[in-house]
Amino acid sequence: MFSFPSFKRRTVKAQVLFHRDYLRFQGGHLKVFHYFNHLKNTNLYNPTIYFTEQSIQDKSNPWNSTERLSSWLPAKADIIFLAGLDWQAVLQDKAFLKKQKKIPVINLIQGLSHAEPTDIKYKFLSEPAIRICVSPQVSAAIQSTGHVNGPVFTIPNGVDLDSLPAVLPEEIKDIDLLIVAIKKPELGLALEKSLSGKCGKIINLTHLTPRNKFLNLLSRSKICLCLPHFTEGFYLPALEGMALGAVVVCPDCIGNRAFCSDQKNCFFPRYEQESIIAAVDKAMSLSTIERKKLIQHALLTVDNYSLKNEASQFLDIMSNIKSLW
Repeated sequence: MFSFPSFKRRTVKAQVLFHRDYLRFQGGHLKVFHYFNHLKNTNLYNPTIYFTEQSIQDKSNPWNSTERLSSWLPAKADIIFLAGLDWQAVLQDKAFLKKQKKIPVINLIQGLSHAEPTDIKYKFLSEPAIRICVSPQVSAAIQSTGHVNGPVFTIPNGVDLDSLPAVLPEEIKDIDLLIVAIKKPELGLALEKSLSGKCGKIINLTHLTPRNKFLNLLSRSKICLCLPHFTEGFYLPALEGMALGAVVVCPDCIGNRAFCSDQKNCFFPRYEQESIIAAVDKAMSLSTIERKKLIQHALLTVDNYSLKNEASQFLDIMSNIKSLW
């Protein structure tokens, strides 16, 4: 009996379109890049990216070796991934607006500012989208507005452990205190002045630093004092400091409440100068046993915030996108 040959069913990858206005390296860009790679590392999706004309294409750009689209055509995408102000690009595209209800939009929400009525991003909450928030605090903030159009998920930010340098033994670390004051340079200088007589070598970062240099400094630090904005959606550097074996001091910026546990995996003071100085004093006075115990708890915390976990949760949402849209 004649039989037809069997063929493997070919899977057509869904086209997922990203948009970025890249003017300088920021943690928000890095997280979008992580989500881009979550899709790229599967056989189901083909993520592509368009950069605005003013975007900088240098080594600081995570997509430096990625092929870029020459035209912005959101109406031709199967799925669109937006973050921050990317909404402006699609809402100005007439062809997309005609097909908006048919094209699923994934919207990554990285900051608490989206819930502020005076912020330009607030009005985007009423646009239909499947929203992914980087912390429970961000999720609660946007849902409290009553203006969110579409389902809301929380996926805590993951740390890219593979990109980090090796964890150095305590005796090799040559920086007693690293102050990460890029977002709060004036406060960083004031704290440096107050702490300079209390510990040895202090390095105070008040300007944007290449990421590989920043991670190198972090790995060499015994104590890392992080100074985020007063309100952050997550604040990844605190977790990176934990992952690299530093005793982290990071004041409460709301979005770090889920993973910062005071005097268990870090020092978590109120965001005021006196409280921060007191926390650094406590960090410097830890015994060897106390320090090791705190760092062990910090490393266990980091294990719960891996890119693998982030990718798994995101791809689960993607697999259910038809029922969610």
